[in-house]
Amino acid sequence: MPTDPQIIHNALRALPSCLFVLTCAHDEYRTGILTSWVQQCSDDPPMLVVAVKKGQTIEPMLRDARAFVLNMMPPGDRRSILRFGKELDRSDDPFLSLEFDTAITGVPILKHAIGWFDCELEGHLSPDADSRLYLGRVVAAHMQPRVKFKKTVTVIAPVPEDRHARRNIPKKVASKRNL
Repeated sequence: MPTDPQIIHNALRALPSCLFVLTCAHDEYRTGILTSWVQQCSDDPPMLVVAVKKGQTIEPMLRDARAFVLNMMPPGDRRSILRFGKELDRSDDPFLSLEFDTAITGVPILKHAIGWFDCELEGHLSPDADSRLYLGRVVAAHMQPRVKFKKTVTVIAPVPEDRHARRNIPKKVASKRNL
C-alpha cells in the first residue's frame, strides 16, 4: 500500500525535536551549526546520533577533531539562530563575544544552553540522503536545574456534518501540560 509523501512529511514533523547548536573545535579553529535532528541510539555506552547536511563546513572539522558538543538551546533562542543559522567559513569564529566553557574534549559549551552533551566521535554514516549521520559516545553531560519540558497533546474531535452544530465544538483542540 503506497503512502502519500505529504502524509510521511506530516508524520515526521510530529516527532519531538529541540533546537541544538552542534559545536566543534580543532587546532585553532572552532565553529558551530544549528540542528534539530538528534536522537539517543544507545544506553550502554550512552550514545547519540546527529544528522548534518552534507557539504557543511563543519564536517571535515568533526572528522579531524573526533569530538563535538550538542548544546540544547532554550525555545526561541534568537541569539543562537542568528549566530549559527548561516553557513560559516572555516576561518570565521562565531564564539567571539559569546560566553562559553570548554568541555573535556576541548569543544566549546555555550553558557546559555539549557543542557549539553560532550561526545567523542565514534563514526559516521553517509546514506543516500541529503545528510550524514554522526555517532557520538557521550563522555559528559549537564542539564540546568528546574528545566521543564512541555509536551503537546493533541485531541482530535469528530466534526459534525451540521454546520450549526460545529459552533458548539470547543475552539481549543490542543493543550500543553507539564510532564
